[in-house]
Amino acid sequence: MDLLTPARTWAQTEISTIARDPSPPVERMPRLQQAVMFISVVGPIAGLIAAIVLLWRPHAGGIGVGWPEVLVMLAMYALMGFGVTIGFHRLFTHRAFETPRWVRLALAICGSAAGQGMLIRWCATHRRHHQVSDRDGDPHSPHLHGDGLLARLRGMFHAHVGWCFSADAPDLSRSVADLLCDPAILVIDQLYFFWIALGLAVPGAILGAYYHSWHGVISGVIWGGLVRICLMQHVTWSINSVCHVWGTRPFKTADYSTNNFPIAVVSLGEGWHNNHHAFPSSARHGLLWWQFDASYIVIRLMGLLGLAWDIRIPDPSAVDAKIRAA
Repeated sequence: MDLLTPARTWAQTEISTIARDPSPPVERMPRLQQAVMFISVVGPIAGLIAAIVLLWRPHAGGIGVGWPEVLVMLAMYALMGFGVTIGFHRLFTHRAFETPRWVRLALAICGSAAGQGMLIRWCATHRRHHQVSDRDGDPHSPHLHGDGLLARLRGMFHAHVGWCFSADAPDLSRSVADLLCDPAILVIDQLYFFWIALGLAVPGAILGAYYHSWHGVISGVIWGGLVRICLMQHVTWSINSVCHVWGTRPFKTADYSTNNFPIAVVSLGEGWHNNHHAFPSSARHGLLWWQFDASYIVIRLMGLLGLAWDIRIPDPSAVDAKIRAA
């Protein structure tokens, strides 16, 4: 399949255009994409604020929170979170294992419903991050904004969320030719907003049926939808910001990636970021026995069930040798 055709489709939905004719690099994100990103970032925060207000004012007709809301939110967090960590990241970006076609597509859908951006652009951005990590061209490094406290704060903001509003490099799509040539992945990519809506509707329907009321529907949309998206977004973005500034560095890498235990727990294993940069193609990020990696546990379970194979992990001797060399 001609690379330009799917790249143009991706541009129409994410970047607005990758020109057919040669053109200068885009220095600013198109306004339509800026508007979409603004809604994607601010909308879940508004949902979190609404949840807090309703939580504190149940006597005034607000919707409090009970175990049904908590369980639905945690279930959706895990399902969509693994769609990102196992699907978007370890499978599609780094090809750390193989899986049946239907599982591959299911992971793509779950990751899309997480609300962190369309699959193909997500993978292209992350592959570029590894190619030039913490150097010129890194889409979300906190270390390219000058010296001093204000520069560090500016860099942290950029790495956490500011990068979402920056224009993509004009050649970004060239690193994801494998995904652009997959018709089913292109369809899932183009239906991104449908998956977002489905990720809001499912918890709404569950709690609506549980409570037999529209209040239950609204509660499900808020807690299992908007609050869950908000929490997941900021946990994932913390890998870009926090895990390139604070933490331990057992491996010597050409960047500032760190391991951060609290982030690793809430990010389902992604916070072992220095480990990941040392062994990018590993399906396991928590390389030591005590480094809890929920995503790898699920991948191993998938392997036992015949749903994953060719699971790539570094040899323990290679890990030990690289630690000693650090």
